[in-house]
Amino acid sequence: MSSIDRARRPDVWLVDMSDPAFAAAAELDLASSTDRVRAERMVDPVQARHLLSRRATLRLVLARYVDVAPAEVRIVTAPGGKPVLIPGPAFSVAHSGDLFAVAVGASGSIGVDVERLRSVPRAEAIAQRWFGVSEVEALAAVPEDRRDVEFMRLWTAKEALAKRHGAGLRLMKGTAGGPPDAALDVRRELESGRLTSFDPGAGYLAALAGSERIHEVNVLRAGNDLWTG
Repeated sequence: MSSIDRARRPDVWLVDMSDPAFAAAAELDLASSTDRVRAERMVDPVQARHLLSRRATLRLVLARYVDVAPAEVRIVTAPGGKPVLIPGPAFSVAHSGDLFAVAVGASGSIGVDVERLRSVPRAEAIAQRWFGVSEVEALAAVPEDRRDVEFMRLWTAKEALAKRHGAGLRLMKGTAGGPPDAALDVRRELESGRLTSFDPGAGYLAALAGSERIHEVNVLRAGNDLWTG
């Protein structure tokens, strides 16, 4: 069984969703009945299989931190929609492109986000809607050839913060036209140490937010032993 570093060094498991072992995890029958119904309703069979594989992989990871079998890992939805492990440490998940991330930490609440780097044609318009005035101004000042990266860096950080609070993007509403919501103030949270970036690999950005100061992120690359035990 794995243990969480009580010095605020959370683990982030990075899973390559193009790995055949990940695809095979869909057959482990570890997804909930709700997830199986959701997968059955999906039009794209690849996405449906990925959903089942992500849910199975999540339970395989979390089982390493609690003294139960993966099938017995109990995940419930807290008020506001944030999934929590009962009993167990805080966790958060994210996926983009071929990357799936599972963060596990000793902090009271954590949030992780990963994003595949890509062009964002409407970056400024999206920022005007969701970001605070100072953030929009700072983004506009970035050279055009770096604006997409800066936009995605901010978006990733805000997603991680929103997940930490368990409210998703609802927290972003109302920030445009005024100062950033305190819960999503990227600069403040970076300075406090409750928000940090980490390297998820080439072509991706990642951020982790915690309710307490994060001293370091322990990045773990999932291998076949995760699925085989």
